[in-house]
Amino acid sequence: MCLGDFVVKKNNYMKHTKIFLTLIFICGNIFSQTTKTISTSEELQTFFSTRQENIEVFLKPNTYHLKPTNAIDSSCGNCQEQNTKVEMTYGLQISGKNIRIVGENKEAIIFTHAGYGLFVNDCENCILENLSITGGERDTNGNATDAAIVVKNSSATIRNNKIFDNIGDSTLVQKKIVGIMGICGRENSRLTIDGNEVIRNSWDGITLYRDAEATITNNIIDGVDKAKGSFIGGGRGVAIGITWNGKATIEHNLVKRYWKGIGLFVDANGIVRNNIVEDIITWGIQLWDAEKGKPVGVIENNVIYKTGACGAAITSTTENNPGRFVGNVISQTAQNPKYDSPDYYCKQCALALENVPKSFTIENNFFFNNRKATEDLPNYDMPKEDFMKAIEPLCETLSQKKIFLHAEFLTEFYFKK
Repeated sequence: MCLGDFVVKKNNYMKHTKIFLTLIFICGNIFSQTTKTISTSEELQTFFSTRQENIEVFLKPNTYHLKPTNAIDSSCGNCQEQNTKVEMTYGLQISGKNIRIVGENKEAIIFTHAGYGLFVNDCENCILENLSITGGERDTNGNATDAAIVVKNSSATIRNNKIFDNIGDSTLVQKKIVGIMGICGRENSRLTIDGNEVIRNSWDGITLYRDAEATITNNIIDGVDKAKGSFIGGGRGVAIGITWNGKATIEHNLVKRYWKGIGLFVDANGIVRNNIVEDIITWGIQLWDAEKGKPVGVIENNVIYKTGACGAAITSTTENNPGRFVGNVISQTAQNPKYDSPDYYCKQCALALENVPKSFTIENNFFFNNRKATEDLPNYDMPKEDFMKAIEPLCETLSQKKIFLHAEFLTEFYFKK
């Protein structure tokens, strides 16, 4: 063998060895994740009493009743002073890395019996999928951000779950005002929230607080009870609320039977597009600076149908790229004379322009059969024939989504044709 042949063969050997070692490294990472099957509450709580990594946990169809743990939340999600410590309870704390908890057909039903039901805390790449989560109990501390799922200092995917009947003791909820949310995104969290049913919970459906970001798509947020009177049931709060400096893309969600619809508050930054908001007690969509923030809202191609107070309201002093309100459909809003005074929520009309930045674009919106409290308020309504023609492209787009097939608006204005 000549020296040249030896060098060529050696180089090829080193090249193939490097490829082989790379494949071992990649495959090792792929197959390092283990699978564990759990069938009892005791197994579930014991397993997650410590941090976990690279694990897929399959919950067999069963009813899981968790025993709540008393704890201190090191910060407050919705206080003026963020460093406020808060007494709370959690059902299951999930911490670690690369954790997937999955059920089958939502037949693993978890009764959390706690304020922070599933507390995803300091978890990188956590996935909750195909679960049913219910039975939350309101914490006594009014600052606790109680929810069926609370995500803090984590990256999480919450997909295809049923989150329902997290009501709590009605006496305590009535006393504290706040109830139990469906999903709460807290500081330093990045969430993907997709395809969930968030039904009949006693506070906000989905909410983001400080330094939380989320993509919120294809969810049904249904309050069911519409927060009726002194009765403590579902639909209290905001169906989807982004506040402080939370950021979100909110698309293709069906929001119904809630106290308030979709809100961007204080310093929130949100894209709100292609949602249907219907049968709401007060307002449908709101951009609100709370007299101290600079919110940004791109609000496009949404349907707002049947509200008691104004359909939508814009209140902002943001001048640098404040957003726009374009291509939205608003019908049968401002229906309840109880909210005719603007001191309640907003000017009682279809689109309440409370304080609008000069560079905020408002155009190509379509209105029909809306009410206004006084004659001096604007009337944007179109003749029905023109309205029906104008909304057809948006209705065609929305009707392609399975989530909207039973939306009351499409049933009335599109499917009946």
